[in-house]
Amino acid sequence: MSEILRAMPRDVHAAGIDLVDLCRWDLAVARTKGELLQRVFTLAERRAAEDGADADTPHQRLLGKAFGVKEGVVKAVGGLPKGAAFKDIEVEVAPGEPAWPVRLHGELERWATERGVEMVGGAHDIGDDMAAAWAAARTPVEPEGSTP
Repeated sequence: MSEILRAMPRDVHAAGIDLVDLCRWDLAVARTKGELLQRVFTLAERRAAEDGADADTPHQRLLGKAFGVKEGVVKAVGGLPKGAAFKDIEVEVAPGEPAWPVRLHGELERWATERGVEMVGGAHDIGDDMAAAWAAARTPVEPEGSTP
């Protein structure tokens, strides 16, 4: 759990967390013959998961964790706005990194812009085929050398 706390940004304005049962996720993906992955994830997300997969973590498990991040975003913003979809939450799957960038589109992007925040998330295995995923809206970090 301390790994999750270290990864969580300190300048958080809103946050959400989700527990992902990866066995149930695998069953849902199998039952839908992969259609779930195409409905929920962009092509870029699916490709990044394939590139980041290894023997210990297959690509659909990485996408299960990314789904948990998307669920965390929905909780952080207080629900999925009318007209928004899970593809409007684009998670940059980055295995091994403590935090994954999240790009928002449409109504969710407007929500973040109005509040002057950016979204970041992450997911960590917690054992027994479970993962803890989180998302946080934080004040954007200024690149070094730039002036506000």
